[in-house]
Amino acid sequence: MLSQQENEYLTHTNRGTPMGELFRRYWQPFLLSDELPDNDGAPVRVRLLGEDLIAFRDSDGRVGLVAESCPHRGASLFFAINQERGLMCIYHGWKYDVDGNCVDMPSDMPGSAFKEKVHLTSYPTIESARVIWTYMGPADKQPPPPNYYMNMLPEENVIAQRTPIYCNYLQSMEGNLDSTHLGTLHMYYDNLKPADLEYDKPGHPTPRFSQYITGTEKYARIDVQDTDYGYRLIAVRKTPNGNQHVRINCLALPIMSWIAAPRGLGSIFTQLPIDDYNCMRIGWRCSPDRPFSDQERTSAASQSMMMDPNNPKLRLKRLDNDYLQDRAAQKSKHPPGIWPGAEQDYCVTETMGPIYDRTKEHLYHGDAAIVRLRQMLGKASRDLQEGIEPPGVNGEIAYHKIRSEDIVIGPDDDPWLVAADAGESATRGQRLR
Repeated sequence: MLSQQENEYLTHTNRGTPMGELFRRYWQPFLLSDELPDNDGAPVRVRLLGEDLIAFRDSDGRVGLVAESCPHRGASLFFAINQERGLMCIYHGWKYDVDGNCVDMPSDMPGSAFKEKVHLTSYPTIESARVIWTYMGPADKQPPPPNYYMNMLPEENVIAQRTPIYCNYLQSMEGNLDSTHLGTLHMYYDNLKPADLEYDKPGHPTPRFSQYITGTEKYARIDVQDTDYGYRLIAVRKTPNGNQHVRINCLALPIMSWIAAPRGLGSIFTQLPIDDYNCMRIGWRCSPDRPFSDQERTSAASQSMMMDPNNPKLRLKRLDNDYLQDRAAQKSKHPPGIWPGAEQDYCVTETMGPIYDRTKEHLYHGDAAIVRLRQMLGKASRDLQEGIEPPGVNGEIAYHKIRSEDIVIGPDDDPWLVAADAGESATRGQRLR
């Protein structure tokens, strides 16, 4: 468990907090490109790391991310007119471009240069992997653009999704890096029946065989391998033939995670704080060899963004309606009685409370990756306070080579050698940082 002081240290991310300053040193995704579809279209409210911001796409297609309050007298720029390369405040007509420069002040006296003294807080943006990213840290410390796997593929080979989550980022992140919950939270009772046993041999199994193993072998040996970018979570389960079923999730500091799947084709997630009590999950699915079809995109969207038709800003399934839990399905289909799988995750992390009180928890061996996540985040943020640059911001790490994995290996094979393509060189128990 954590002390109350350490829990607050890790979960608070507003400007000026140690964790908030760490997050601001990385490029962070915050909107889907599709959410700003049109040049000179309507601005969009964005709350990010406790800051109230406005995103807009100008006449030239450039994306601006600026403070919501007009620096004149604080009116909201959400109501501004977006046209002719800038946002015009409806209060007095002051206008700002994507860089936060005041480019027009029609209510000022003729010949005045006062507008040149006014600057609206703004953050640089880039578009990549169907998502808009921003950097909110010191200008002289801006890192190279993100180069994760999805950033290297053509946009038609990428699906990107954004989902609001109603709790602190850390408990949502910890759910991504917990491999022992698969045998309960995501298990269907049909998974307990033997299936595809011919895949109980070295190689990539079918999803059904993997589900059989995780459903029946609830115990997994959990190891954490430190890397230059963060760590790899390696979960090993025995198979009926005495082989090893290996699932590898990866963490790139501070908040990017790779979910185990064969050949590294699992989802990639980030859990970015909206504020201390809410976060957003932006996730990607990648297809290395071909574009996704329209049908595949529609299917993915229907399973991930189940929004309330009466309030499209809220998820349909949430605490105040008990996640529409089906008690009959809980006994006949799967333990949570909630569908789809992502909503199962949201249920257990959100019902911990907006910020979970970690002084009350009882951790066991299966929580090794969660413990290491907290240690790494704490160390990186404390190092930053001492002037030590965070890991990965100098562009030297081959982020695009990071891969998760779901594979069967022989009884004497070494799981530490699986999917080690991103320069991972640590051995079991070694600490790189």
